[in-house]
Amino acid sequence: MDTILVVDDESDIREVVRYALSREGFRVVEAEDGLDGLQKVSETNPKLVILDITMPRMNGIDFCLKLRQTSSTPIIFLSSKDDEQDRILGLTIGGDDYVSKPFSPKELVARVQAILRRQRQLAEQVKSGVDPDDSILLHGDIRIDVETLTVLYQDHVVDLTKTEFQILRTMLSNPKKVHGKEDLMVRAVSDAVIDSHIRGIRAKFKPHGFNPIETKRGQGFRLVPCD
Repeated sequence: MDTILVVDDESDIREVVRYALSREGFRVVEAEDGLDGLQKVSETNPKLVILDITMPRMNGIDFCLKLRQTSSTPIIFLSSKDDEQDRILGLTIGGDDYVSKPFSPKELVARVQAILRRQRQLAEQVKSGVDPDDSILLHGDIRIDVETLTVLYQDHVVDLTKTEFQILRTMLSNPKKVHGKEDLMVRAVSDAVIDSHIRGIRAKFKPHGFNPIETKRGQGFRLVPCD
């Protein structure tokens, strides 16, 4: 039984999420703020965290930053803040998905199941030694090491989140292809946040004076040609 940690200072929200997830067979652990949440992480080792942003003592952003120092456990931000900048910030620092309040419990459960399903698929590939892509992917000055989950641009480390890494990996696997959002969702998350993850990737390459992804209006995204 997979354990899901719900970190939110509103008890009624935690109850709604707990009920929805429990019905689908998940074990749910609750925390009322970020500090409590970090303690519960160490005690229960959850498969996924559902995380509010605005909380006392330690907010969701600080919790995410702290967790990402030691863990790649998937995080779904659950917040009443629906501003684009808040979504981009949450995803850029390590969030995997973002759901705005008020929310549909069924949709939230579906997103949890989708992320965990992709986690299992990747784990099986590693366990079996079967990988659909080469261990090293190259495109111009971009180098991806699939085994160590590292990205280099002209020998500079580009610190991507796990989801951003999977999106860029998918694109490097077929660099000339225009990738629709449906294609990128295979390795990433829902359609609704693909744009934010693309912005996050671009922002992390920007200090190096390079934008690796171009938008093909009405079609999707493609790597910038390297010649």
